[in-house]
Parts: sequence; structure tokens; C-alpha cells
Amino acid sequence: MKIAAIDVGSNSIKLVVVEAAASDSFAVLARDKVPVRLGHDTLRLERLSTDAIERAAQCIKSFRSIAETRGADRIFAVATAAVREAQNAPQFIKEVKRVAGVSVEILSPIEEARLIGVAAVHGCAAPDADILNIDIGGGSTELSLMRNGAPASLLSVKLGAVGITEKFLSSDPPKPKELRALREEIRSALERPARELIGSRWQQVSEFKRMVKELVVWVDDDFKIQKTEARLPKDDRVVTTYRNQRPTPLPASTFEFTPPSGTEISQPLGK
Repeated sequence: MKIAAIDVGSNSIKLVVVEAAASDSFAVLARDKVPVRLGHDTLRLERLSTDAIERAAQCIKSFRSIAETRGADRIFAVATAAVREAQNAPQFIKEVKRVAGVSVEILSPIEEARLIGVAAVHGCAAPDADILNIDIGGGSTELSLMRNGAPASLLSVKLGAVGITEKFLSSDPPKPKELRALREEIRSALERPARELIGSRWQQVSEFKRMVKELVVWVDDDFKIQKTEARLPKDDRVVTTYRNQRPTPLPASTFEFTPPSGTEISQPLGK
């Protein structure tokens, strides 16, 4: 069976067409990526512009043509933060259906984290490994802790490359006060995930190799994490193994999330 998947992200729209050879294996027939930047202004204004909707609809129409040329039996299309946060998301769904003939499903934050975690298990981890996947997109960040192939903890925060860049970085190069505000926003957004992951253990972390490196550096300042990285060939991810710097270290390649003594993680509003 040949399947096409379209990922409508906040920064780019991606296509992959595969032929399933078995329940757990497939061959990639085609892939494409277009930087439509749906999240530009949308994440700040909470509304998709007419131009952005048209660009996305035309892109998805083109991707449908590629999928059909490759003989795809089914086409799945999902949208994430930029569409999810837009007040006029129904208009987007309707226009894409009219122009491209493709139905787009808007993923909830937790379902997005679950799907990302399942993909990380199959593509980045040993079968019996506990893995934490950190996926930083244009409009949100999903953390998926997976054990034995199943979700143990799924978290999502409104922290993405496009959204925080537009909100905090108006100068080029960024001013020190802008960077301070950006770091404070990241630390604040990570309070809930940090609290919920305290005491959790995993052997591997998979992550996008770009912005997450900066995020890890900022977290390192507070949580004193040692890390080693191994880049996957022909892939946009690297697999990173973390160890906490402790007087009595955990077994090699295992990480236990424990804030250093004296670190206080405040309770969020509503808890």
C-alpha cells in the first residue's frame, strides 16, 4: 500500500510518500518541503492571513499531485500549532479542501506529542530503550517520554522557533535585553515539563539538531547535564545521550531528571 503524509507545520509544509512493505517497515518514494511559514504573524495575531492560507492551499495542491503521480492509495494531512492557534482555522480547512481537495485534520497538542513519540521509537531508539523525544517546531515544543514503545508522559508547550523569534527578537543581531527576555520565557515555559519529569529516567534523547542545541545549552546552565551526540545519516535528527552530573553517577547512558539542590520549581497557575 502506498501512503502520502502531509505535515502542515508552522514554518514549513512537508510531504512524504511511502510504500508499506510490512507493518513496521516502508520504502520512501518521494519527499518534499516548502517553507510556507504559516506561523509568521499568525502565532502573534492568532489569525491566518488570506495570503498564508492561499500559499498553503497551493502547496498542498502541488503535494497532492506528487502523491498521485507516485500512486498513493491514501493521503493524510495534519496541521499543528499555527492552524491550531488560529481563530479562523475552519476557514483554512475549508479553503484547502476547495483548492486542493485534501481534508486536513488539526492535531491536539497531546496527539501531536504521541505521534512524534511513536515515530521516534521506530526511527531513533533500540526496541527496549526508554526514549525522550524533544521536538521543537515553529509554534510549539512537544516532549514525548516513551517506554517499551508506549507513551509514559506526553507534554506540549507553546514554545516554537517562529513564535518566540517574532515575539522577542526584533533586532539583528539581537540586543542583550531581548536575549534575556527570550531565555526567561524559555525557562518559564519549561517549568511544568521540568516538574512533571522529575524522577523520570531514559536512555536516549532524540531531537531536532538546530534550535534544540541552544535550548539544551540554556537548560545546562541550571541542571548541569552532560551530553554526547550521534548524528543520524540522511536525517534531520541527532540522537543524544544525557547523564546527570551527580556525586554517585547513574549507570552509563541513563539519565534521571533531578534539579540541583536549591533549585525551586514554582507551581503554575491553575494547579
